[in-house]
Amino acid sequence: MIGSSFVVRTADDESTAAACVALWVDAVADRDGVPASDAVRARAHEKFAAERVALVVAEDGGAVPLGFALVTAPGSGGTPSDAAYLSLLAVAPAAQGHGLGRRLLATAVDAAAAAGYDRCELHALDDNAPALALYASAGFRPVGEPFPHALSGRPTHVWQAGVGG
Repeated sequence: MIGSSFVVRTADDESTAAACVALWVDAVADRDGVPASDAVRARAHEKFAAERVALVVAEDGGAVPLGFALVTAPGSGGTPSDAAYLSLLAVAPAAQGHGLGRRLLATAVDAAAAAGYDRCELHALDDNAPALALYASAGFRPVGEPFPHALSGRPTHVWQAGVGG
């Protein structure tokens, strides 16, 4: 399905945002082994309504993104901060394992730096081992105490990294 032919680019059109929300809902359902959720969809729409720093998408020439990363303004993650917030990052389940998440994360962090931020943060479920490994490999580190995820109640941490050079 995917190889080295995918393209990672910034986007700002609403049709891309809608496709990203759909991808997020499907990815969360696949990750958690549950049906697609209207609550997850509504929360993703809220995140896309926040002040945007960057939307980075990965495509292979098709109309539907294979992955995306949404970076929003500081504080939009619900925790006080002056860091850019990586609100959502998803890769279609069928496209995982090809370095796409790593490339999306790096491009999103670069976009935060280009927008003038010196730090980036995200919230990650403590039991999402693949995501935690990705974030740690990119220089993110957990900070503070765990808190319950807004929808699932599962333990979650803020992770932060410096950006730029």
